[in-house]
Amino acid sequence: MKKKLCSIVCLCYFVSIMLCACGRKEQGNPIRLPAREDIVSIGVSDGDKYAISPNTEGEATEFIDEFLSMLMDMETTSQQSINDAPVNKDSITININCDGAAGTTLFYYVDKGIEYVEQPYQGIYKPTPALGNCITEMLASADNRPLMVTFQASVIETNHDSIIVKPVDGSLELDSADKFYISNEENLELQIGDFVEISYNGEIMESYPAQLGEVYKITVIEQTEANAMWDRIPMVRIDGKLYYDTGRESIMDARCGTMDGEITSTVDGTEIPTEDNQRRKQAKKTSKENKQRKQAVILQKYMSISHNMEKLRQMKLPIILG
Repeated sequence: MKKKLCSIVCLCYFVSIMLCACGRKEQGNPIRLPAREDIVSIGVSDGDKYAISPNTEGEATEFIDEFLSMLMDMETTSQQSINDAPVNKDSITININCDGAAGTTLFYYVDKGIEYVEQPYQGIYKPTPALGNCITEMLASADNRPLMVTFQASVIETNHDSIIVKPVDGSLELDSADKFYISNEENLELQIGDFVEISYNGEIMESYPAQLGEVYKITVIEQTEANAMWDRIPMVRIDGKLYYDTGRESIMDARCGTMDGEITSTVDGTEIPTEDNQRRKQAKKTSKENKQRKQAVILQKYMSISHNMEKLRQMKLPIILG
């Protein structure tokens, strides 16, 4: 009788444990925020207006501390965040901006009367009404100026209407991509090695090279020595196309005896050949023997004045350079 009673008690205890486990919802990951000492400002945007925390030191510190406290007090839900931004939600973007470290982007929205804050790929949380009130007050006091974000970058490729840049070390943009395609609508005369500052609306598209949502301005900060890269590269124009000398000898052993062409004129090392059968001589002084050398060389098509040399397509076109 005692054994039977003990068995019944153990069974009930086991069932109660199972029911509690089944009824408990698995919680998501806690929110991840930057270190407090790195945070310099907090901004919110509804797409039309952008508001940022106070810029005076005392007010900024108090505001940021209070805002972070509301974020840390949020309830972690079991819902998962699986996208870069909430899908089919009319959300407000929260930017936590840092100095010398990566910031954080959150999204605030209301779904079926319930307020949520979503951190992409981290979790979805329920804030207290105080957070929503704070965001509403910020946007109500904001002017209609659009969000403007700036970063510095070095030019690594140029084309006639666009450039490819690499953000400087420590920039938030470098955390997103090491290459950005930027439209050069102003036709700025840029070359590889130039440093520029780019102002845009804060949106980064998912592509490679990455692209920016709307670029407001490109400002040249520092330029490399004019034509420094191209002064030392001989070029030739043939049938309206530019080719540059790689300095490598032709790999073609058999020669038909007929010359492939003849150079009829030259231009200075700082100029681009504009006429057929015209070449640009090397800016550096060379020996008389080298100047008189008439040897077939491998030329490559000159794709763009500031194009990345490693990406140019090779063309085995023997030409006599005179």
